[in-house]
Amino acid sequence: MAASVETNATTLEGQLWEVAIKTQLAELAVPADTRPNNIQTTLDVENGSISITFTCPATFTVNATGGLVAVPTPYLT
Repeated sequence: MAASVETNATTLEGQLWEVAIKTQLAELAVPADTRPNNIQTTLDVENGSISITFTCPATFTVNATGGLVAVPTPYLT
């Protein structure tokens, strides 16, 4: 299990941004030949916005009531 991420932002949006940056840094710590590229952030200074795209491996099962259960699986170790 990955270590928890401490954030300083006081809003959910700010915390999301902090987690995105920390995830990007964790990806950059992986050797270049095996480095994943599962998170991208784009700053649009002109329009005052940040865009975050994240793709994560997951496992899928069906629960007892027939509902789909998705569980993200670790990809950064």
